[in-house]
Amino acid sequence: MDFYRDSVDMALRYGSSTDANIYGLKICNVPRFVCATQEYIDKHGEPLHPHDLPCHNGLVYQLSDIIHDVWEFSKDGMDFKIKVSENRASNDGDLVRRWCVAGQGIASKSGLDMPNELLNDRVVRLLPDFELKPTELWFIFPSRQSITPVAQLLRDMLRKKTAEVLHSLIEKGLVDKSVLL
Repeated sequence: MDFYRDSVDMALRYGSSTDANIYGLKICNVPRFVCATQEYIDKHGEPLHPHDLPCHNGLVYQLSDIIHDVWEFSKDGMDFKIKVSENRASNDGDLVRRWCVAGQGIASKSGLDMPNELLNDRVVRLLPDFELKPTELWFIFPSRQSITPVAQLLRDMLRKKTAEVLHSLIEKGLVDKSVLL
């Protein structure tokens, strides 16, 4: 998305912007999960280590011409960068979520992208001992003047709604309370 080319007033984006011309308000920290349906696991087996992932079908996100098929994990101070095998990539995160729920493979998704599926056991969190590199959710604007009192109220509402989702994930034991810091 290009604010100037696409005439966008504001947007939500994972990760902080590296563009000095973009202004942002952080909404929250966002945990990420590797997940799949129980049906997929029953048919293809459960990966027990990130190194097992290339033997599975990864469902990946693509932004422009960049396919996000390298997933970064950490455990006990060790980092793992794993290139997953995939037969599907999309620039639509919701489509990747739907593929995962349909049992088409393993996805790396944010807790905000599929909380209902995680909370209602439609997908299973995989590799719980390995933390995927977390991200942040930002409310971004093309100029400081765009950050109006109404935009700040919307930011406050987004913070409240995302905190509710994160608390639900904490209660289910899917994430640690540290995500709220």
